[in-house]
Amino acid sequence: MAGDGIKWNMTAKVIKYEPETVERLTNQFGHEPTGYHLRHLESIGLLVPDDIVDVPGNLLTTVGLNRITNLIIGGGGTPLAHADAVVGVGNSTTTAVIGDTALGADGTANAYYQQADSGSPTQSNGTINITCTYQSGNANFAWQEWGWAVASGTITAGTTLASVGTSPVLLNHKIQSLGTKSSGAIWSLAATLTLS
Repeated sequence: MAGDGIKWNMTAKVIKYEPETVERLTNQFGHEPTGYHLRHLESIGLLVPDDIVDVPGNLLTTVGLNRITNLIIGGGGTPLAHADAVVGVGNSTTTAVIGDTALGADGTANAYYQQADSGSPTQSNGTINITCTYQSGNANFAWQEWGWAVASGTITAGTTLASVGTSPVLLNHKIQSLGTKSSGAIWSLAATLTLS
């Protein structure tokens, strides 16, 4: 007899705009395009990404599970709302384990955490979507890992999860080669979590 259970299903994609595309759009707009601008141009058929990498799966961490269950029972903790949603990328290839509390490259020049894009995350009927756009001067290294985090207070982008906000918690962690982001490129990480 099968028991009740909940399924954690994470999918993501990295949407890439290489330096030539970013330079062309910057010249047209008079400023570097944001994630909002890029998504709008895509939605009306005026822009196609230079590349898209699919990223299946993601490991729920122990501290992430603890945060989720604490929120369910009203036990406190910062929820994954826009003001507190953080997305990190790094270059470590060390296997993700449920005990992870930060990315493997945490604290080095090859990790970068920042607040999710405006209007993100969204949720509907057990599905959460978060998009985070890394502008041309940020996270320029080989992307080998990523994860969502939540922190309270003012979110300050940086290389160490412990310094991005107050009491940060790494919710999940994924190791996969996503390519190398170069200076001048803009990449967005768009992830969808479905709980069923």
